[in-house]
Amino acid sequence: MIENKQLLLSHLHTFSVAAKHLSFTVAAKELFMTQAAVSQRIKKLEGLLNFMLFVRKTRKLELTPEGSRVLGMLNTSFELIFSELSDIQKGELSGEICVGTSPYIAGAWIIPNLKEFRAMYPNLSIKLITKQNESDFQFDPLDIGIYYSNGNHPDHYSERLLRGRRVPICTPEYARKHKLFDNPHNLRHVNFIHSGGHTAWKRYLRELRLDIDCTVTSDLITHEHTTSLALQSMGVALGRMEFDRHLLETGELVAPFAVIDSDKGYDVVCPAGMEKRPKFQAFLLWLKDIIGQ
Repeated sequence: MIENKQLLLSHLHTFSVAAKHLSFTVAAKELFMTQAAVSQRIKKLEGLLNFMLFVRKTRKLELTPEGSRVLGMLNTSFELIFSELSDIQKGELSGEICVGTSPYIAGAWIIPNLKEFRAMYPNLSIKLITKQNESDFQFDPLDIGIYYSNGNHPDHYSERLLRGRRVPICTPEYARKHKLFDNPHNLRHVNFIHSGGHTAWKRYLRELRLDIDCTVTSDLITHEHTTSLALQSMGVALGRMEFDRHLLETGELVAPFAVIDSDKGYDVVCPAGMEKRPKFQAFLLWLKDIIGQ
């Protein structure tokens, strides 16, 4: 059977038409074939499958149980094929696109701008799945992932949206209290607000060549809450310029020290080949517009 796949597919199509009408004669008219040719194809198909598809009676045909199963399978398969072809013909800008990312990225970029996306693509819905870590999506059937990562995504298409940029942030009052604008060594007197671990702060202090233990007085929370603590004058958070810029521009927070580039960035990731599809391209263009690329 494997060696005759092309022949098998042709005969299966003939079978589906004959089964729809339960008539070789009607099927022949629809397929622009003779009744004998249709009958011959069905016999060859039954030979390839090694089971009967029809019960042939004097004036009518009936499907065997096996024939009914094959017809059901074909109807489902054809519906999927025709639906996919219709999507392609319409530019694929209908249906659903499944996007996975962290709660913080979803809350900062995607959710506040969903209304705009719906106005641009009224027939295309975003199904949003949020989890803390990229590895948590291993078994999720995603069309697109947006990850803060090192850019290593083997066997996938990936595109760097932004390089991460980190900067200490706090309220103006907290900065004045601890004289942070006067001397970076005054960081030894602050409460460090950490996101998920101490690694980022340790790297930042090494970059500034400051011998300060950032674990002595500190709060350890998830990233989406670090800025909230900083706004409450609870300490100094290591902010992300790509998310906290507006708070610096309004003066609610200040950045007493230099901005440094992170060793990670924001990557759009998808299964290889998905990047060529209109759904992906539409989403990516919208996302780039949001982040100002």
